[in-house]
Formats: sequence, C-alpha cells, structure tokens
Amino acid sequence: MNYLVAQTKGKDGKIVKLISDEVIFNLPEDLDNPKTFNSDYKLEDDEWFHIPNFSSEEYCIDFLIREFISTDYDQIGRDDYKNLLYLCSFQEDIYYFQKITPSLIINKKWFKISGDPVLEDQSPIIVINENPDAIYLKSNDTLYFKKISSLTSIFKGIIELYKEATQQETEDFLKSDFIKLEEEYGASKVKTANRKRIALAMETLKEFTPIEKRTIYSYIKDYCENLPFEEEESKFKIRNEEELKHLLWGIEQRYYTTPVGKEKMVANSVSKVEL
Repeated sequence: MNYLVAQTKGKDGKIVKLISDEVIFNLPEDLDNPKTFNSDYKLEDDEWFHIPNFSSEEYCIDFLIREFISTDYDQIGRDDYKNLLYLCSFQEDIYYFQKITPSLIINKKWFKISGDPVLEDQSPIIVINENPDAIYLKSNDTLYFKKISSLTSIFKGIIELYKEATQQETEDFLKSDFIKLEEEYGASKVKTANRKRIALAMETLKEFTPIEKRTIYSYIKDYCENLPFEEEESKFKIRNEEELKHLLWGIEQRYYTTPVGKEKMVANSVSKVEL
C-alpha cells in the first residue's frame, strides 16, 4: 500500500500520515547512470546524483533505516499543516521526498475545474511538484537527487558534501546588494563552515524570484532581531562570523516558531533529528 506522510518541524518533530492508496510520484526511467555528487558538475536533464550505501551515512534519517509500518504514525492534525518540513511518499519500498517551502503553500481563492464549481478561500493548497527532490531506493540502499540545496533541511549534515565557496565567490557574495560589511570584516575572515554555507546560499538564492527574495529578507529581520539592519539602504550589517552565520541560516529558512509556546528556534544543519 502507498502512503503519503510528512515530517513536522522542530526538536520534537514527528512523522504524520496524510493520505493512502495514491501514487504521488512516478519512478524516473533515467536513474540507471547516476553521477557521484560534485558541486561543480552541472547535471544533464536525464542525469541524477546518487549516494550509494546511504543508510550507513551519518545524515541518513532513522525513518529510512527501520521498516515502514503505517500504524506507527498518527493522522495529520489541523495544526500540523502550517508546520511541515517535507513530504515523503512511500510507494512499494521506494521513498520520494519533497521539501516544503513557502512558495509551495498557496493561500488564494480557488475552485476545482470539475463538477459544480465551489469557491474556496479558507483552504490553503500545498503544491506537489512533478518530480521529487530526492528518491531513496531501499532495494539498493541508494539516494538519488538533483540539487543538494533541496535536501539540507531533510538530511541534517548533508551540507558537508557541499564544496566551500572560493575566495572570489565569497567576496562576490559579501558584495550582494542586501549586505553591508562593517568593522573591517571581509572575505579573508570567513572560515570553512560559513564558506560552505555561502556556496549553498548562492545556489538557493538563484532559485528565488525577486518577490521571494524580499520575503526571505523580511523573514530574516523577523527572526534575527539582533542582526543589524540598515532600513534606508535595505542592507544587513555584517560585522563578524556569527552574524554572517545567522544571515545564511535565514536564507536557508532554518528559523521556525514552535506551535506550543510560540518560541523562536533555529534548526542547526548539523544536528541530527531522532524520529
């Protein structure tokens, strides 16, 4: 039987069931010639990166290691919808993952083009992409994916596969129109961890529209109240490694608010979530 489940955000995140007996994704026919991940390599349309022996990697999640038993998971609650991290469709021992981003949650008026049209305006829609962000085949213990930037919130620590930004890339990023360097902080002072985050953030920003970028900047301002922001110039003031780290975490949307207590938290990319 097929099941669509989801992981909720937070330290106490849980797996919840959405629907069953539905085919959400189809297995691509071009997984037969996978490439070893290299952040400098640009995939062709019919190519995928792969990580063999995935269950032995530190960033593999327990959810994939243990047997899938549907009764282990509760049905999704109404409040869970606003707190989803990713979807996973379990289909015949194959796991299909899709990261949930703000752009995939649509809050607009809509109606179905079938039967008698009924206008909806109180039911947000979660868009399911044509292709998943990642596919895990339990039969050969291999993870397949196109873009590693889509996986960092699903598999904590997988960012370690990502290359560091070069000196030139680091300098270019710090010259972005939303950044203002202060107190003699510059590219020469950026250490390895932030260079990896910069390389990832550059890929993430490429996928955003101008409107989505503005949304992200507002999101960062809301969560990083101690990160100086120059209103007149619309720039974040960066004076040290810590402030740069928080800015980069914001670009990757790692901040969230707990549903109980409304505490603002950050999901550290190197902290493994035990399910």
